[in-house]
Amino acid sequence: MPLVQEFVGIAKSVGVPLHVWAGSNGCVAGSMAFTANYESLAARAEGTAKLGSAKGWWETVRKFREYAVSSEPDNIYAYVRGGTANAEIPLGTVIQQNVFQLNATGGDFLAAIKWMNEFADLTKSITGVDANIINTIYGALGRIGMFAGYANAAQIDEARAKLIANAEWFPKFLEGGKFAIPGTIMQRHVVKIA
Repeated sequence: MPLVQEFVGIAKSVGVPLHVWAGSNGCVAGSMAFTANYESLAARAEGTAKLGSAKGWWETVRKFREYAVSSEPDNIYAYVRGGTANAEIPLGTVIQQNVFQLNATGGDFLAAIKWMNEFADLTKSITGVDANIINTIYGALGRIGMFAGYANAAQIDEARAKLIANAEWFPKFLEGGKFAIPGTIMQRHVVKIA
């Protein structure tokens, strides 16, 4: 955590909105993610340049790598629905991520996005919680999904109870399976730690 705090402090000092997440349910134990929301690729390039020239950044990266067992390539997601650049996210926020790889042979991107919007609308009408819809524009292309934020795990439990009690929800959930490559549907939680 001291190195995580260093990353956040350095990023904050140069105006980069860095968030750090601990992987939870559905993640490999010990997983962490570093995220930042930018309004454009140009804004991301500007932020990357600021970090690269910030005092202590590269030394902290070097120190942090000593603790990394593995890493994944960077992914850049575009919001199809929702999303806010530079949003303040409170510590302890839990993001439920539901993602899958679009079936290239039978997956219709626009039909999948239409279903996701309908599914997000239905879920929001039942729970009051909205979801952002995303797709990758860099990284593992063809990945689409929904991210919904909760104040804590208890709020997720309440939402799940409402969803299970609703006769429309599960059939709507199952409709989405036709858009995914089998075995790629992933639901997981990440928790904001810095």
